[in-house]
Amino acid sequence: MLRNYWLVAIRKLLRYKIHSIINILGLTIGIASCLIIFLLTRFELSYDTFHPNKDRMYRVVATMGHGNVVRNFGFVVVPLPLALRKELVGCDDVAAFYNYSARITVPQTDGREPKIFDKPDRGVPSPLIVTDSQYFDVFHYQWLAGNAATSLNNPFSVVLSEKEMKNYFGPITPDQAIGRTVIYDDSLTTTVTGIVRDWAGNTDVGFRDFIGLSTVRSSFLKNDIDMTAWGVWDYDSQGFIRLAKNVTPEQIERQFPAIVKKYLHFEPGENIKLSLQPLADIHFNSSYEDAYSRKAHKPTLYGLMGIAIFILLLAAINFINLSTAQSLQRTKEIGIRKVLGSRRIDIVFQFLGETVLFTLLAVVLSVLITPIAIYLLHDYLPSGLRLDASWPTLTFLALITVVTALLAGWYPARVIAALLPVLSLKGQATPTLTPNRYVHRGLIVFQFTISLAFIMCTVIVARQLHYVVNTDLGFKTDAILTIHTSGAYPAQDREVLAARIREMPEVDLVSRHMETPQSQRHGGTILIHHGLTEQKITASFDMIDTNYLRLFGIELVAGRPLFPSDTIRELLINETAARALGFDHPRDALGVTLTTGIAGAGGPVVGIIHDFHAQSLHEPIKPFFIGSMRRLERSISFRLKPGARNPEAVHNLLAKVQKLWHATYPNEKFKYSFFDDTIAHLYSRERQISNLLRLAMVIAIAISCMGLLGLATFAAEQRSKEISIRKVLGASVGRIVALLTTTFLWPVALAIVIATPVAWYFMRNWLQSFVYRTTIPWWIFACCGLAAVAIALFTVGFQALRAATANPVEKLRSE
Repeated sequence: MLRNYWLVAIRKLLRYKIHSIINILGLTIGIASCLIIFLLTRFELSYDTFHPNKDRMYRVVATMGHGNVVRNFGFVVVPLPLALRKELVGCDDVAAFYNYSARITVPQTDGREPKIFDKPDRGVPSPLIVTDSQYFDVFHYQWLAGNAATSLNNPFSVVLSEKEMKNYFGPITPDQAIGRTVIYDDSLTTTVTGIVRDWAGNTDVGFRDFIGLSTVRSSFLKNDIDMTAWGVWDYDSQGFIRLAKNVTPEQIERQFPAIVKKYLHFEPGENIKLSLQPLADIHFNSSYEDAYSRKAHKPTLYGLMGIAIFILLLAAINFINLSTAQSLQRTKEIGIRKVLGSRRIDIVFQFLGETVLFTLLAVVLSVLITPIAIYLLHDYLPSGLRLDASWPTLTFLALITVVTALLAGWYPARVIAALLPVLSLKGQATPTLTPNRYVHRGLIVFQFTISLAFIMCTVIVARQLHYVVNTDLGFKTDAILTIHTSGAYPAQDREVLAARIREMPEVDLVSRHMETPQSQRHGGTILIHHGLTEQKITASFDMIDTNYLRLFGIELVAGRPLFPSDTIRELLINETAARALGFDHPRDALGVTLTTGIAGAGGPVVGIIHDFHAQSLHEPIKPFFIGSMRRLERSISFRLKPGARNPEAVHNLLAKVQKLWHATYPNEKFKYSFFDDTIAHLYSRERQISNLLRLAMVIAIAISCMGLLGLATFAAEQRSKEISIRKVLGASVGRIVALLTTTFLWPVALAIVIATPVAWYFMRNWLQSFVYRTTIPWWIFACCGLAAVAIALFTVGFQALRAATANPVEKLRSE
């Protein structure tokens, strides 16, 4: 019996080739989409789930603000974690570490040239941290050589992971690595004192180089890691704690206000709050930025799951529509089977078997194309994602096979099994099939509703991306390049480099500074106005030279620019900071002396700058101040003259700048970035959403059109004699085409009515994540609706035109 089922299923597949290809291709796309989203979801949800005490591991984060202006920090002031060790009750361990980026030189013992590893590109997480032994109490490692309690006690000690050891020294044993030398930024010579095994699971804290914290005071690292800077919230500074057993996070957080008051010098009632962030939340919570984790977006993951399910539903709907439509051509087969003794359940299993065959073929094809799809989509998927033969993947494939087969096959099997043998042998369908045209059209409505929603959402996301890139940010972005230097070198070196770049005829203007105007890495601290009543606010800041405002086109509303200085002696503040300090008119803040949280430095306000967007457009404009401090002005930006902005001129200029770079920093790799590309990178998640929506839109439209084409083909075949008679009686080709196409247009029109409010609702909620956002005009929905009608007309009209121009003699010859 089973053998007969499979033989009949194979014959059907070969006989109805077009419909079989449409069904298998649609199911393949749907199953492959589900498989990729399953792999992606499993990959992202597995981050940092392998730690023995993961439920007791938390990161210290902060929320700071003044009035309605609030900023979340996923980082802390450098001395805070060490202070928490002394103050907190209920913690087993407190880990302090500082994420550092450096050029690495590894001397070789066999006489070969040293291995050199360039500093990671800006924005790429660095595998290097500066920490102490308590880090290994919070994060458990298997030690292959050395000792967790003592390996980082002495200055200039470094612990390496096993993979990093092999990367540096080749295939040696951990014991052989002990005592070897690793040099950071050319002058920090360290000795390997321990080797730990790399974690096997996915993690955001997968560091590989661990330099001892005691090294800071004895090296140039003290210029970057200020262990006394209680007023500066450093982007690279982190604090993690491991709670004692039976201690809740709330018990620890209740101790924070007293610690804030004691060490951070905030008065009671100030808008600052320390809190604990669970380790499992770090990978998904983009509210707390840091320098090392790769953020995933849970709503996007859930949205992708929904997209995959919808695509699979679209494919299943195609199968249902085409299978039930084909049932009219198999009525005699069903009648003969029933007369010969087949029960209704036997016929149901026969057609379910056919569906299982189609589904198995689709699963095999989806498994074959998934690695190719992952490779093609590598820009949108995390590195390390791949198809494996693990039991969760195999279980998912088995489950998706059963679900898809039942979803696509159960309804058609029941409909076909319900045919009456007497009518079937006459080549007629039972009356119960007549209402199914409403089911078919309802399914078409569903398909095009999904496709239209994807089209509308894609257009609105693209409109918002265009808005954020082209809106007035309060500064200029065109033709500005930026290069970043290391704090390991004297400030005089970068000043000489900037001066030489300034002498180039292609360069219009050069500036030294900490960060570009819009950057996620702006530090945060406090601003204090000692007036009649003390006003204290939190603010972001930057350190700049005299050309910064002119280079980036930041408007000076009142006052004058800064004079260069080795330490902060005077300040520029933005209009928002002036208002937050209590001045109704920003100009009134001129001449007022302010104190910053940067070692208590400060000075008079000599200028008011126009508000600009220092963060992405997800955030409101916040208080911002600017000072001058030569040693912190480690970035160099320069603007090209109009005549030097063509590709050839830019290429030649970069070659010249590279020569100057290597003359100044012979051991450093030359890297640069265009400022407008840096801004675009702030919206990488939105671009990813846009591209994924675009891909989903294309797939949904393709599957819907394939189903519509299959139904149109079948409808034309069923009405071929009717069409021939109409032509003989004088009907024109246009009238026949209209007759065949209008049947499919009203479901599309209904889909427009349903999809419009659905897309508007979801896109309106998505836009709420932007403080500054575009509008959703009505014409977007109208244009998308017309596009859907055009797609349906093109799909159905092609087949209708073919049927209308066929020779009627061929169909009426037997009449």
